[in-house]
Amino acid sequence: MSEVSDVGELDSETLPAAPPAPAAPAPGTASPDGWLRLSPRALAVRPVTDLLRSAPVLIGLIYEGTRGGHNIYWGLGFGAFAILAGIWRWFGTKYQVTGDRVYVKRGLLSPRVLSAPRTGVRSVDLTAHVIYRLLGLAQVKIGTGRNDKREGENFKLDALSAADAEALRALLLAAPLAEVPGQAEAADTPVVLETEIVRLRKSWIRFAPLTLTGLVILGVLVGALTQTEHEAGVNLAALGPVRSGIRDVGRMPLSESIPVGALVVLLGLLLVSVLGYAALFWNFRLVRTGRGSLLVTRGLLSTRSTTIDEARLRGVEISEPLSLRVAKGARCIAITTGLRVGGGTERGGSVLLPPAPRAVADRVASEILGVPVELFRAGLIEHGPAARRRRVLRATVPILVLCVAVAGLLLALGVHLSYWSTIVLPLLAGLGWLLARDRYRGLGHRLVGDWIVLSTGSLVRRRSIFTVHGVIGWSLRQTWFQRRRGLVTLTATTAAGKQRYSAPDVPMAEALAFIAAATPDLAAPFLTSA
Repeated sequence: MSEVSDVGELDSETLPAAPPAPAAPAPGTASPDGWLRLSPRALAVRPVTDLLRSAPVLIGLIYEGTRGGHNIYWGLGFGAFAILAGIWRWFGTKYQVTGDRVYVKRGLLSPRVLSAPRTGVRSVDLTAHVIYRLLGLAQVKIGTGRNDKREGENFKLDALSAADAEALRALLLAAPLAEVPGQAEAADTPVVLETEIVRLRKSWIRFAPLTLTGLVILGVLVGALTQTEHEAGVNLAALGPVRSGIRDVGRMPLSESIPVGALVVLLGLLLVSVLGYAALFWNFRLVRTGRGSLLVTRGLLSTRSTTIDEARLRGVEISEPLSLRVAKGARCIAITTGLRVGGGTERGGSVLLPPAPRAVADRVASEILGVPVELFRAGLIEHGPAARRRRVLRATVPILVLCVAVAGLLLALGVHLSYWSTIVLPLLAGLGWLLARDRYRGLGHRLVGDWIVLSTGSLVRRRSIFTVHGVIGWSLRQTWFQRRRGLVTLTATTAAGKQRYSAPDVPMAEALAFIAAATPDLAAPFLTSA
């Protein structure tokens, strides 16, 4: 049986009847060949979710079929196909956990087996939307850091019973039994109780409208509604209530319709933001499990449970969008290996704290990393006058160029520019200057013991704190304008989080000194080239 160091794929021709016998019982429904199956209740999940996902198409086909066409048979055939595909997928999905490896087998006619060492398991996430929760099921995603995003090449089990999913997570995140020959330590090992770090407070919902979550959700809803209208062949604007509402707004004077429309949009955005925040983060809870990991649970309709191994945690990021910063709020994100970042508010599975008061974010980050809370509030080393001038030029020059272009266009059209030149141009230039000053205030770096602190950004200010032991390399990048002023963009490379954390416009001498102080073993090539 050939294997790859972290994640391997085995051909069905060389695959034995069953993998080595497990050193400990794994949860699940066993099949005659020794593999473990998904919960039989999963047979009802995938067809239902496929039908719901294709509801607009089915509604359109059935609607056309009721008018005398034959499309209703296509709709029924599509539904039958979804049910058969779900049954086929259930029979073709199996898994197995041995003392040192985890296997996932997919396919019936041409089976494929993915395997990974248990020491390479970085996270085990459990998710359950409404249908899963009604049936007592959970989807299990085993993160290995390799091919986790590729469909068919990730370790995803859809779905196990909730009890089996919890037991499987506990088994995979425990020390592999192969490391303890001849015994399982469960009997003599004292149980360490969970330590709660933070849980959601209802007052934090006031931060919901200050993020882009509501706008994103509103856009998704509008897109889904438009797609449903198109696929189902239904004209929503022709419906009675909608048509009368549009007619009433059309009769209003323009001076009244614009404020009313803006108020409706604002109230809708506010409502969607609050509902979206509650749906994503309701019952949010962050605990330290006592097994060397952090457990994040959250969700209202769809629940999610994420485990973060503290041994792979390299630091945290305090994120402050401008609107949140004005309200003294922030969110906290883990810098760790094996967890995906990005994806808006959810940040994959790396969110440690939803939008909340900045003081709470500092306390949570301090408790997680075991460092003084002052580290997240202390001042940083400024980058100097040259960096400040670059901030001002980059914020004001594009605005001035745009203003000149618009002014030239207005002159060509014969428009008088007194209003433009006396009010709009100075206002835009002033906003650019304020933005530049704020960007410079958010720019800085610092080395405190074994911790690197980098801060950057204005519209979204981020302060990243991570350990020097997680840095695997540095890069120095200079543009032509930076070379003229002796500045450089200093980037720390790590296997965790976004993998690249940069401090722009650092004086060259300061950047070299920073590398030498933080990681002396990595500084030699830079000092030699300098």
